[in-house]
Amino acid sequence: MRTAVLQFFWVACLVAAICARSGFAQRPAGGDLGAGNSGSTPAAMPGGAVIADFDTLMNLIQQTIDPDSWLQAGGTNTINPYPAGVYVDPKGYMKRMKESGQLPVNLRLATSASPKHPWRKASKLRTVSLKQLDASLAATRGSGLQPTIDLLKVAGLSRITYVKVLPTEEDILIAGPVGENEHGFLLEDLATVAAMINKQTPPMGCSIEPTNEGILAAQQMLQERGAIDRLARNPKLLVEQMQEKIGAHNVSVFGLPAHCSTALALVDADEHMKRVGFGTVKTSPYVKSYFDFLDEQAAVPNQSLVRWWFAFSNEPILANGANQMFQLPDSVVSVLSEQQWVSQNAERAPTGQRDSSADKFAKELTRNIPELRKTLPTYARLCGVFEAGLALQVAIELNGEPNLRGWFPNLCNLGKLLCETPMITSPKTVEGLTTWHRLKSGTTVAVVSGGVKIDLLSAAGRENWKDAKFLAASAVPTQAAVPTTAHSPWWWD
Repeated sequence: MRTAVLQFFWVACLVAAICARSGFAQRPAGGDLGAGNSGSTPAAMPGGAVIADFDTLMNLIQQTIDPDSWLQAGGTNTINPYPAGVYVDPKGYMKRMKESGQLPVNLRLATSASPKHPWRKASKLRTVSLKQLDASLAATRGSGLQPTIDLLKVAGLSRITYVKVLPTEEDILIAGPVGENEHGFLLEDLATVAAMINKQTPPMGCSIEPTNEGILAAQQMLQERGAIDRLARNPKLLVEQMQEKIGAHNVSVFGLPAHCSTALALVDADEHMKRVGFGTVKTSPYVKSYFDFLDEQAAVPNQSLVRWWFAFSNEPILANGANQMFQLPDSVVSVLSEQQWVSQNAERAPTGQRDSSADKFAKELTRNIPELRKTLPTYARLCGVFEAGLALQVAIELNGEPNLRGWFPNLCNLGKLLCETPMITSPKTVEGLTTWHRLKSGTTVAVVSGGVKIDLLSAAGRENWKDAKFLAASAVPTQAAVPTTAHSPWWWD
């Protein structure tokens, strides 16, 4: 006779200061976010569709930089957004929309189909001067010119490998390859993080958790006579009933405003990761799900919640203090796992034990993150925010500056504006992920998903620096090897 074992898995991903899919902004009711819109987001959707990456920044730019120059106001300037990915209704309920995951040709990096503008060209090492980028932002605001795509895409950086701090010049150079993926970094995330960074940067992130009332309702339903037999006979129906009992999960954001694009990116990344964990979404490269690993073991764990969260990898930052040079780990993001117990009154506490299948999935996803960031904007943005935040926090740790506003006033002011201007409906709830799986042993497992978190300050602390005597300052040039007027002066190869 088959044994039906019901388990609750609270899949928590506590995402820290830093996380990814495209970007997000809400379309104002009855309005347009500006010329160049692809029209992929339904204009009549109540509450506005959360559309990709540049919309928050686009709207702010078009409202504050020479408003009469934009196409919607009779001018000639335009900005192009990413395709849509996430929708938040007026009550704060977040839904995932269908998307191709492909960028428009004009936003892609080097491909056979795209024009080879300098910022899109592949490079083994590209350097970005944040001081000169800040000056470019000031010039853009002062002249009313359209912000260039290379500015919005931070010169196309694929990842940050090196950080060079120049105290006397009040500058930070970030450097890394270009062309490893077509998603890269976003100015809005860099600005948001720059505005938040200080000597005591608090943890930033989000959580997605089922309510105690929902868990209790599901538990009571499963204690009804014959519930376990019904689970074995018709798991799909019972899981649907459980999902209705559990209801939507609560979303909370901490350390940064919930109505900013970067915050919603954290929520989106966490929610997507849990779907990967339970095999309801497939990725390229393929990532084995929690159920795949359960299939490989003889027995399933006792009733528990599985908590997964994105965190900084446990790898040191290489540092050459004499030259203010740092090298970040090859992969700064990892997924951690913890087993929790659910009591009869829905109280949750760590068990102190391990769920080997949950741990294996965490390691599997961690191993694949470098490749996933090349194919999915969710993980590209996640890694980009982690790396940008780590680079800026290391600079603060080195020089003891209270914040970055003195060095980069325009970048920080843009981030402050993005944080203070409600451009989206703050996400408050998201559909809970409840699913089932018939193991090879015949056991049926029903799953309930949950929440998220991370801490930036501890990751950048000096205790995590490892002396690297052979990390030369010359690894990051302070100017282009061959000066050119073909691109902006704030970046060079």
